[in-house]
Amino acid sequence: MINKIEPLNNPLYINDNLREHINDWLQHLSGEKLLSRNTYNAYSIDLNYFINFIREHKGSIITIKLLEELNIQDFRSWLSSLKNKNKSFSPHSQARAKAALRSFFKFLNTNQIIKNTSIFNLQHAKIRKQLPKPIPIEDIINIINIAGEKKHWSGLRDKTLFILIYATGLRISEALQLNRKDVLNKNNIRIIGKGGKVRDVPLIDSASKYINKLLNIHKSLSHNSPLFISNKGKRLGPRQVQKTMEEIREQLSLSKSVTPHALRHSFATHLLDKGVDLRTLQELLGHSSLSTTQGYTAVSVEKLNQAHKLAHPRK
Repeated sequence: MINKIEPLNNPLYINDNLREHINDWLQHLSGEKLLSRNTYNAYSIDLNYFINFIREHKGSIITIKLLEELNIQDFRSWLSSLKNKNKSFSPHSQARAKAALRSFFKFLNTNQIIKNTSIFNLQHAKIRKQLPKPIPIEDIINIINIAGEKKHWSGLRDKTLFILIYATGLRISEALQLNRKDVLNKNNIRIIGKGGKVRDVPLIDSASKYINKLLNIHKSLSHNSPLFISNKGKRLGPRQVQKTMEEIREQLSLSKSVTPHALRHSFATHLLDKGVDLRTLQELLGHSSLSTTQGYTAVSVEKLNQAHKLAHPRK
């Protein structure tokens, strides 16, 4: 469960009825939508700014009735204020802010708290998707080996985690949400991904081998305990994993694009290079849309073009 964030800087801006619905929405985000902590925090901040903006824009306390009366121009004014506040307001930030507000108003509409769909008439921000950057297999091997060099048991933990992500293509949040019972004596692991989408991912022998080693270290832990725990015995957080990768990256003088998530990209691209079809890859990655998976084909085509140029240099 994600800790709640106070959605408003000044609680006097909203009445008690609306505050209760905001808390219900936050509970919905953390309990049902399975958002990452970072996304949850960002959505809360986006709602915070929106409420403060509407308070100044309308000059009155925010109520359910006032939210129901908002029109498309009010939402456009909110977006304009965001751009004016932050000159470097990126399409990604704009898309996230819209997503946060759409989520909030969808929740209110679905639960028949209000009837206002104006927010859904805003145009989607155009985002140029960057191609994933796979990590060369030699670097992946070095990363995994260095992660396991620590004599402390956390070295085995980090090595196992990186092997698991590269061997299965899990998102870092998906790997860290695993409990011991999810992998104990299993050839496949069941993953609950974005939007609650469930998929089964096979475990290769090397991943199973290190998972079993990790399980044997803390035999006293219950089956419901996290598979990956911090030095304090709590569930390992993504920031600590990212920090570990940053330290390894510095040792190997690798690009900043080498991240835990890049291991997932590498899993996908390397499988595609080996001839795995897109539909299978889509299922393994847990993508809702095939178009998302198709982004990896551009990486492979680019690699093919580079190989072709080397084989047939132009004079």
